[in-house]
Amino acid sequence: MQNERENKAALKIKVGAYYDYQKMRVSLGNRLKMKKNGDGQIIPEDQQDGWVLSDRDRKLFTRLYETTISQEGLLEKAIREDLRELAIWTDYLSEIKGVGPMMAAVIVSEYDIEIAATVSKMWAFTGLAPGRDRLKKGEKAHFNKWLRTKMIGVLGSSFLRSNSPYREYYDEMKTRLENEEGWKDETKLHQHRAAVRYMIKMFLKDLYVAWRTIEGLPVREPYQKEYLGHGQAVRGTHG
Repeated sequence: MQNERENKAALKIKVGAYYDYQKMRVSLGNRLKMKKNGDGQIIPEDQQDGWVLSDRDRKLFTRLYETTISQEGLLEKAIREDLRELAIWTDYLSEIKGVGPMMAAVIVSEYDIEIAATVSKMWAFTGLAPGRDRLKKGEKAHFNKWLRTKMIGVLGSSFLRSNSPYREYYDEMKTRLENEEGWKDETKLHQHRAAVRYMIKMFLKDLYVAWRTIEGLPVREPYQKEYLGHGQAVRGTHG
């Protein structure tokens, strides 16, 4: 158990470092008009008149940018190797359409499934618990803000973009809100965000059951029945 916790702690550091380098690469790229999959040229030709860079500075910035890409790649490789040793990835998350290795690494390194005796604990930690999901000025957040951003902004978008079976939850909630008193007059963006939050909550419900089952931990009713009756069917359609 100690070794497992040490491995998880190391994975969390790797994931954090990966996103640190990614943020640095994106920020530097924006400043220099560079893209990760571009031709390596700093500043497009049609914008060069407004820039004055010596050859020395051009080489420096190019080298810095390439270094961030290299470090991202190094960390991603290490993270993928770590995931191959985890049953929650090999036996479950890898089969979920819309969940890639890096998103899975975020999930594995941020949630503690032993502490999450109920799915409501996972919802609360993610900032999806009613009444505790709002930030108040001067108060410390009651949830993991970074994780919430990744789950809603990254995973939610991935589910929608890939047309994951979890999108069914989004479509169901979106239609409901468009016709429900108190919601139908809200903006489309507000309805969209609420539907995404609901979709992620349903994903976490299935993840809670699968992960605790894999780890041999007790699963709180009624989630086990719901999962056996619906969750596994959803999982089976994820190609």
